[in-house]
Amino acid sequence: MDVVQDILLLVLLAGGIVLVFVLISVLRATRTTLENISTDIRRLSDQTLPVLAKVQEVAEQTGEAMAVIAENRDKLTAAAEYVRKVTENIYRLENILQEQVEPGVVGLARRLAGLRKGIDAFLENWRTRH
Repeated sequence: MDVVQDILLLVLLAGGIVLVFVLISVLRATRTTLENISTDIRRLSDQTLPVLAKVQEVAEQTGEAMAVIAENRDKLTAAAEYVRKVTENIYRLENILQEQVEPGVVGLARRLAGLRKGIDAFLENWRTRH
């Protein structure tokens, strides 16, 4: 039985040694992978910093553009209100012209046309007599 125990102990020891070598190779591979990941993270962070700076710059410019738009929106609103008032004044002026001035002008035009007809009739009558 001692021999079987010694053989089993040797097999167990050999398996342990093989397991230690496998563990060492796995740890080396893990170390290499972690170093690669660390390098990639450093490279990524080096590339990310300029992008973040650009994003911040774009955000600032967007804020400035929004401020300009807000300022101009008030001015455009005021301009639209001014145009609306001018349009109302033109409409009122047109109504005043149609209601108050146009009848007088039409009446004057009729009187002038009647006067012209009267003068034509007078001249025609005068020519026929002389």
